[in-house]
Amino acid sequence: MAQWFEFLSPSIVKWEKEFVQDEDVTYGLGSVADGGSITGLVASTANGICRLATSASTEKYIGIFPSVDASLQGAAYLGNNSAVIWSRIKVDAATSCKVEIGFTDSDADAGAVNTLATPSTTAHDCAVWCYDTDDTGGLFWQGVHSKNSTTPSKVEPGKFLPVAATYEWLGVALLGDAVKFMHADAFGNPNYESGWQVSGITATDALVPWIFVQTRSGTEILMDLDYVIAYQRRTSTND
Repeated sequence: MAQWFEFLSPSIVKWEKEFVQDEDVTYGLGSVADGGSITGLVASTANGICRLATSASTEKYIGIFPSVDASLQGAAYLGNNSAVIWSRIKVDAATSCKVEIGFTDSDADAGAVNTLATPSTTAHDCAVWCYDTDDTGGLFWQGVHSKNSTTPSKVEPGKFLPVAATYEWLGVALLGDAVKFMHADAFGNPNYESGWQVSGITATDALVPWIFVQTRSGTEILMDLDYVIAYQRRTSTND
């Protein structure tokens, strides 16, 4: 992924978690939860992982973002600063769950996406990959974006279905008010990149990187997070 060479520049600000150090790796993580738990460093796992576990009751959820408190303390990601997020995740079961990866404008919602099929969002502004087994269509990852509470739009590749216990990379990029969705396989080989979705998000809205999982039944869902990075330019896209 050639764009990652940007990291060599002091003009890039990044939040990065690899979950490999022998310390409280949950420091710097904010969370939203209706039950469930976060294991910041799962013992004896290759590369180190963070595990989000929902409670075993219908619609319970848990999500993380870069913060040490709520109220969007960790938010400062802007479309105008070309914000990008990449995450390598897997779920233990691809049934009866909703998963979201991307950017949203609230760290207190029970998911940025309310209904995937329609679609509708809880967030006023968001750009997230979403997989939801409550969807009435084909059960694939779909890109959902909303600008200033307008009716959300979707990007539907129709080709990526989460496979239980199998990692994949999910990426979302912002450029002003435009949104792009990206995907790579478990080895980091890019296999999808959407076009820029214009008027996809409010370019000046403060957003937070967002990783979220929710059970749709009474079964606990485990989502393992191997790596996450969110980054943006220090200045606007025109500088």
